[in-house]
Amino acid sequence: MKINCKQTIVKLLFSDKTLLTLLTCAVLFFIFSSNSFAPTKVMSDSDLSDVSGQALFQITQYTNATMAPWVGTDSSNVVRLSLNIDMEIMAHIQSFKMGYYNSNGNGWDQDVTNYFWGSVNHTTSTLLLHGLFADFGFDNISNNATRTLNYIEVGSMDTTGQVTGTLNTLNGMVSDDGTGQNNGVLIRTTASGTRTIHFSHEVLSFIFATKYRYTDANGDGTANLSGIWTKIPNYNSNYTT
Repeated sequence: MKINCKQTIVKLLFSDKTLLTLLTCAVLFFIFSSNSFAPTKVMSDSDLSDVSGQALFQITQYTNATMAPWVGTDSSNVVRLSLNIDMEIMAHIQSFKMGYYNSNGNGWDQDVTNYFWGSVNHTTSTLLLHGLFADFGFDNISNNATRTLNYIEVGSMDTTGQVTGTLNTLNGMVSDDGTGQNNGVLIRTTASGTRTIHFSHEVLSFIFATKYRYTDANGDGTANLSGIWTKIPNYNSNYTT
């Protein structure tokens, strides 16, 4: 994309005195105008009872992280921000990288190239995330001195569509039926070719964690996870599509 920027000089057509006179007349006109825009009627109880609306978001706090499918996240309190928002995406990302680290060599928690959110041809279908949410996992939430934020998870429990990309590195929480996994946790450190993941009202979220326990559909769990993770629990890594 090329952007041309040109300098523009604006010259006033009025003298300073003329402009001041016009502004003064405008102020006096609004002061002495007989029209008023202030509300003049107080709504009665019956009027108010006829007003309906829908909240844009809801905040809920859970203790002991006992609500499925968040059972056993190892956070004593989870605060959820539920957004009454749908997100529809059709995008192509040439290089998607998150979570740079340097441990026995350079690397990324997430490294996906030629990444399509929605159909590859940009015409057939979009990726739809219904009812976005954000979870915040805490320990000692009521103690200002010792309160700790363990993780943030953002995404949707009801995703429809597909994503396609070349998985160079992926820290994923996936189906425990696939390969290279430890109780549903997939750490892919070598290029695995192009993968297409289909969603049919399923979970898609990203987790940013310093402490997290993943519990899969079979009740197996892996504790002490940290870094940036993609949660796609219905994805089986044995398949390319």
